[in-house]
Amino acid sequence: MAQLTQMTNEQLHALIEAVRAAAVGAAGSAAAAAAEGADPTKGKGSFSTCTHSFGGARDHDVVEEFLANITLYKELEGISDENALKGISLLFYGMASTWWQGVRKEAVTWKDAIDLIRDHFSPTKPAYQVYMEFFQNKQDDHVPIDTFVIQKRALLAQLPSGRHDEDTELDLLFGLLNIKYRKHITRQSIRTFKDLLEQGRIIEHNNQEDQELVAASKNTRGSKRTTRCTYCSFRGHTFDNCRKRQKDRHEEQQEE
Repeated sequence: MAQLTQMTNEQLHALIEAVRAAAVGAAGSAAAAAAEGADPTKGKGSFSTCTHSFGGARDHDVVEEFLANITLYKELEGISDENALKGISLLFYGMASTWWQGVRKEAVTWKDAIDLIRDHFSPTKPAYQVYMEFFQNKQDDHVPIDTFVIQKRALLAQLPSGRHDEDTELDLLFGLLNIKYRKHITRQSIRTFKDLLEQGRIIEHNNQEDQELVAASKNTRGSKRTTRCTYCSFRGHTFDNCRKRQKDRHEEQQEE
């Protein structure tokens, strides 16, 4: 039979005070964490389940997409800078993995790692080279205006910050547009890239409708041309409902 433990009033009072002090301490810690915006799970994540990877492509767009993805993943998963730096090797493969083995000692912080990746695989282009690439190609007839504008704006984004305002960028790009757009859009009618895209999409939609109408018209004319009677060679009917054939057949039956 279990023995009941009896406590004196002093012991009970001491126990209550100890529990109360512990509760107050826990509440204070939670309040301090909330005030600082701290997340108790922050810093415990890793890149072990991250699906983004990098193989060492020397392509500005590929590098920037990779860095943007892992930066966002790090933030959403609450990965500390220290853990991110330790686990970034999990995201490399091929040439990038070999490269990282040689330079990882140079990366003391997470920012160092990001800068190393960008400097090695996507170094900043000099402005003259950006302009050369920008003006190298005009818009081909089959390239949608959305795709063309995105590509050209991505190049302009590689220029030093604040180099051009939007109006100047529109001036630079407008002359590279395909003539089918410049026939209907005047430079004065657009103030932003949004205006340009909206008007360009309308032109593309109208051109698509025109092409569909022309194709339908050709198909209709073609189907009429192919409807030729194999008996009398006239168009508009077939062998089965040819009146001449029916007449000739009727006359043959009468003669018999």
